[in-house]
Amino acid sequence: MVAMEEKILRNLEKFEKRAIEKDHNKKKAVVAVQSLLDKATSASKKKDGEINQIYKEVDQLRKKLETAGDEAIAGYKMFAEYHSSLHMYGTKSLKAAINMTKEWLVDNHSEINSDEFDRYLKKCWTAKITAQKAKVTDHGRVGSQPDDSLDN
Repeated sequence: MVAMEEKILRNLEKFEKRAIEKDHNKKKAVVAVQSLLDKATSASKKKDGEINQIYKEVDQLRKKLETAGDEAIAGYKMFAEYHSSLHMYGTKSLKAAINMTKEWLVDNHSEINSDEFDRYLKKCWTAKITAQKAKVTDHGRVGSQPDDSLDN
């Protein structure tokens, strides 16, 4: 009987030892899970901060976009390309208007010779260019003032 009691005691000790090991493993697992939860919470807070920063940047970009069109147009108007395009399209519009006027004159006033009209336009254009060149040349001389001066 004593041998049986010893065997039962040894089995109880083995079970107790296994229970202690299992309890220890459970505690390790709980600590590991808690560590993972802490890391996940920290990462989540960090990501929330990054997301909030991105929202702020998007809001700033939206505000910039509201005025970007006006700023872009103003910036483009400062480039020589804008002025050359403006001049080119203005010239094309003027030529189209002149051609329409010429066609109208030919259709409605047969007494006007279209070749003479072309010579007249060329004469006017040459006079205007000559006047502009003289204005540019005279502007640099001492005592002369441009036509748009306040002293005229």
